[in-house]
Amino acid sequence: MSRPDTGWVRRLSGYVLRHKRGLIISLTAAVLGSAGQVAVPLIARQIIDQVIIARSSALWPWLALLFAVALATFAMAYLRRYRGGRLALDVQYDLRNAMHAHLQAMDLQSLDQMSSGQLVSRANSDSTLVQALLNFLPLLSGNVLLMVLSLGVMFYLCPLLAVVSLIVLPALVTVTYRMRTRIFPATWEAQQQEGELIQIVDEDINGVRVVKAFGQEGREIERIAAAAGSLYGARMRTVRLQSRYQPLLEAIPSFAQVAILALGGWLALHHHISLGTFLAFSTYVGQFVNPARQLANILTIAQQARAGVERIFQLLDLAPAIADSPEAIELPAVRGEINFQDVHFGYQADQPVLQGFDLRIAAGERVAVVGASGSGKSTVAALVARLRDPDQGRVLLDGHDVREVRLASLRSQVAYAFEDSFLFSDTVEANIGYGRPEASPAEIVAAAQAAAAHDFISELPRGYDTPVGERGLTLSGGQRQRIALARAILADPAVLVLDDATSAVDARTEQAIHNALRTILDGRTTLLVAHRLSTLQLADRIVVMHAGRVIEQGTHDELTERSEIYRSLLSGLGNTSGTSVPVDDPEELTTAAWVQPGTPIAGGNAFTAVDSV
Repeated sequence: MSRPDTGWVRRLSGYVLRHKRGLIISLTAAVLGSAGQVAVPLIARQIIDQVIIARSSALWPWLALLFAVALATFAMAYLRRYRGGRLALDVQYDLRNAMHAHLQAMDLQSLDQMSSGQLVSRANSDSTLVQALLNFLPLLSGNVLLMVLSLGVMFYLCPLLAVVSLIVLPALVTVTYRMRTRIFPATWEAQQQEGELIQIVDEDINGVRVVKAFGQEGREIERIAAAAGSLYGARMRTVRLQSRYQPLLEAIPSFAQVAILALGGWLALHHHISLGTFLAFSTYVGQFVNPARQLANILTIAQQARAGVERIFQLLDLAPAIADSPEAIELPAVRGEINFQDVHFGYQADQPVLQGFDLRIAAGERVAVVGASGSGKSTVAALVARLRDPDQGRVLLDGHDVREVRLASLRSQVAYAFEDSFLFSDTVEANIGYGRPEASPAEIVAAAQAAAAHDFISELPRGYDTPVGERGLTLSGGQRQRIALARAILADPAVLVLDDATSAVDARTEQAIHNALRTILDGRTTLLVAHRLSTLQLADRIVVMHAGRVIEQGTHDELTERSEIYRSLLSGLGNTSGTSVPVDDPEELTTAAWVQPGTPIAGGNAFTAVDSV
């Protein structure tokens, strides 16, 4: 992702203005608190000149006024910090929700191109930088007002000293500008490096079994050490820049303070100004120095936050390739007829996967799609519910082009069970009921029974209330697939897509699943991406794909008799590697094989292991 340039303040302001009440209260408190700070030196001036030196006024009224101002200033400081801190958290909360909602709206192709580490970095560290900036927003406004009011009073008390205090402004502006142009790109680079580091950590945690199985712990340690070193270098660049510019911003007002106190002391000694005026002026100069130092910190945080804000908006500006069109209609309840018309699709423009794919599936029909690796079977399955969109051609559901209906109404009538069975870090019951949160416990159990999952679930420590761990990794691959299949069954869709959904279960369990599925699939349109012979037994019709097209279709016996490619698939001659793989124990095979479970079918052919998509 490239770096954007402009508009971050305006766009961030839009999120801030959603919380006008908190913003107004915190800014008002900052203004009143600053006014109180400005009043204190004036009261002290009166005490010195009128009470102590001239003895023309009583002391206690001024002390009472000073106490009241101090109390009010404390109350305003509390309000400023509390409401300002809440405002910062509210905006951070909104930004995180906006990023998550946007990611949920993104299409698969765009998501596939994103680094999860960079996404996590934007949601966490970048949004935290924004929160840090907004925490300082009321303080910044208060300090600016304090400096302006103090300068106004200083001009009232002694114009000459006030003019001297302004000679530092050109130096402050110059240093501030140079710091702004250097810290921002350094922070941007550091945030990018942090995203790369998070990506490696995420991969190592989720792929820990692969790392250990191949004994590559040392390699991963070196990889993460290299990424951490790059992040360290980027952070150190920011630290060096801060060390160079922040002390300058803090020192410049101090130099001015020396000049002002020297001149002011001379004027007081020669009775050109009163002692009270001189002391008030000294206090204002001190108040000037502290906000200037705080301003240096705020400017540094602002540049860091700018990098975070722009990275966040960079993500939010990514337009999903698949979204509801302005004219999209609500898809009515469908019977389930699917029609692919001259569909072309490629994950890359120069590498087509589907080339003129045509297929009609009648409502209630069960169709299995078979083919060699790269023939486009899983791509066809993804087109039904617009997980992908064709480059050319149309996909119709009951005569409705799926691109012309609302995604929510389309996907509520199509359910998937994928080969890669993702589970959420929740209970078994919550994972099965994910597509139908309102489902009753009895319905969840029935779906689990249909997926041959009820028995092993009942043996878990807490049954259906057992947490499955991150991505379900406390369960075996076959158990995860059965829970995912139960999730799809429970959704009770008009169209069910099973993309090699039982590849990780043993032959006996798969047979039990298929026995239950025959009843469930009766009258329901079903698209089966088949890699096992047993899966074909569920189909009314088998479609053979080659080079992105349908080349044959029919029953198993018909295809065995007339289709050379189908016979090649059955015999293993269609293997892209040119070799067949012997199968001793079909229960050990998973997703990448056609499996011969030991029972020959009509025609005497048997499946051997064949590479597949």
